[in-house]
Amino acid sequence: ISAAATAFLIIPVITWMSNRWGKRNAFIVSTVISILGYILKWWGFNPENPSMMFMPIPLMVFGIGGLFTLMMSMTADVCDLDELNNGMPRKEGTFGAIYWWMVKLGQGLALVLGGLVLKLVGFDQNTVVQSVETMTRLRVADIVIPAVTAGLAILVMWKYDLTEEKAMEIKKELVRRRGEL
Repeated sequence: ISAAATAFLIIPVITWMSNRWGKRNAFIVSTVISILGYILKWWGFNPENPSMMFMPIPLMVFGIGGLFTLMMSMTADVCDLDELNNGMPRKEGTFGAIYWWMVKLGQGLALVLGGLVLKLVGFDQNTVVQSVETMTRLRVADIVIPAVTAGLAILVMWKYDLTEEKAMEIKKELVRRRGEL
């Protein structure tokens, strides 16, 4: 419940960050914040401190909030750039389909690799109580895997060079071209 509530509260914050620093930078900052949340799970998800569980969740939500709040807007900017370079017809449907296909591919890979991770950490489905080593490896995997993949997303976005200024110039040029038709 706290993750869902936080997600709704994060959207205006991500929007503010985007308007202030640009979409790319807002994505990078929100993803770094989510990495901090993943790291804090080591201390936050501890049975000895149950109230600490609520500390990492709002930070982790920044990553998903940034992804789903900013990516479709960035996709629209890419569609404008494509129209500028290649003309009509516009390809929003194609770009949107590619985006959601990648989201679903990621979810599918996560499900498939989840079994592999359980095997690698030594999880035994027939054991009622897992060993301390297995639980420690599971906790490490639960922190490292999302933190590393979020880091990869930052690396990908680092090269994204369609700034707000460029996007506005492209929109103005498209409006000018459409006015000439």
